[in-house]
Amino acid sequence: MDMREALTTIVVTNKWKELVKSCDGQTRDAANAIAQNIMDEIFWDEVKVIIDITKPLYMVIKFSDGEGPKAGDIYEKMDNMLGQIKQVMTKEDNPHRNDWNEVETIIIERWGKMNWSFHCLSFALSPKYYDQAYLATPAPGGGQRKAPNEDTEVIQGVMDALNRIPEDENEFALLREEFNTFIMKKGLFAIAAVQADAATMNAIDWWFNYGSQTPHLNEVAKKVLSRPISSSSAERNWSTYSFIHSVKRNPLNAKTSDKLVYIHANERLKRRFSEGYNSGPHYKWDVDPDNSLLEDSSLKLEQLCWASLEDEPAEVEPPRKVRRT
Repeated sequence: MDMREALTTIVVTNKWKELVKSCDGQTRDAANAIAQNIMDEIFWDEVKVIIDITKPLYMVIKFSDGEGPKAGDIYEKMDNMLGQIKQVMTKEDNPHRNDWNEVETIIIERWGKMNWSFHCLSFALSPKYYDQAYLATPAPGGGQRKAPNEDTEVIQGVMDALNRIPEDENEFALLREEFNTFIMKKGLFAIAAVQADAATMNAIDWWFNYGSQTPHLNEVAKKVLSRPISSSSAERNWSTYSFIHSVKRNPLNAKTSDKLVYIHANERLKRRFSEGYNSGPHYKWDVDPDNSLLEDSSLKLEQLCWASLEDEPAEVEPPRKVRRT
């Protein structure tokens, strides 16, 4: 929607009109249809509806594509996304409200293919999702939030995942017992300060601080919650590698190329903690991965410098001198 003003400005300029006049009949018809759509309020109303419906999907994909350990949050993100889409599509004034059931079926079928026991275990080991204040807040779409241990699908995934980890039945039983201690908030987990930190502290840090009562589950939690949920970080490294080991630089051997990729990736991470990255002329020079072009973007339309779209006098090419022989 930020581009509406710019597009509307383009189709009313003399440059646009002259460009259309210089085209053939078929191109002129297409250009006039484009201009008519851009000036049509109904078209932009439909654009807004589509953006509202697809925005939750986009935000989940953007979240998954980011860097860092996010395994404990993706299950809840998917649930919230479904509720947000339902909240938009079931409004009385939404022209697509009759399509909600079909959209829900498609998303759930897709999530069923993507979801596996690792996601369930990561979700169940995230302490913030047991916080009573969080559970009391209404979920998107008007549903009631549930703790992970109250969700049958989650617990089935947890049992399947825990069954894959131990080497024997005794260790499996020990993990189940420690998991019960965690979700029932027994012993150390019953302390008010520990429960308060569960709502605000990073899940991995929380397990490092308070996981000593359940040492076996503690090790599992730290490993599971530290895992990424997509291969995007690796793909970015491959992109960096292709930039470094290009056609012009193909004499570089593999060892040197690996070192340069390592230096580039770590230098990029290091600069994100510098003062110049968050302010000044180099503000988020690599574009903040947690931002989106849909909200709170660092590339908003009003921050861009546009050239004048008004007519400018054409540059007259000076006459060429003809050398006479």
